[in-house]
Amino acid sequence: MSDEGPAQFLGLASTTKWSELQSLMAEMGPAAPYWRVQTTGGLLNPPDEGWYADWEYQFRLEDYKHIEWCELYPRPDDSTLTLEDVRQVCAAIGFEVETEDDRVRVLGYRRLS
Repeated sequence: MSDEGPAQFLGLASTTKWSELQSLMAEMGPAAPYWRVQTTGGLLNPPDEGWYADWEYQFRLEDYKHIEWCELYPRPDDSTLTLEDVRQVCAAIGFEVETEDDRVRVLGYRRLS
């Protein structure tokens, strides 16, 4: 049995930032990247379920205040946002981001424990 207690988080993103990201990506339609979210309670959509594409309805149903991170994965099409485009959009909104080889992770919280 662990004595660590519940995980603790440092908040990095406001609901306003998440709402701005949702609005921008919904406007881009099929040019917007795929996404998946981990909340402070766990992964919202397990990897075997794949990535979400709908920014208009599915992303806005989330309770933004619980998003630990959101990974954005560019669609494999030349007419969509590139990985660098996605990173720049997120940084311009004011998010703290981590760029991996094929995706951008937007941080809502940093896990402290």
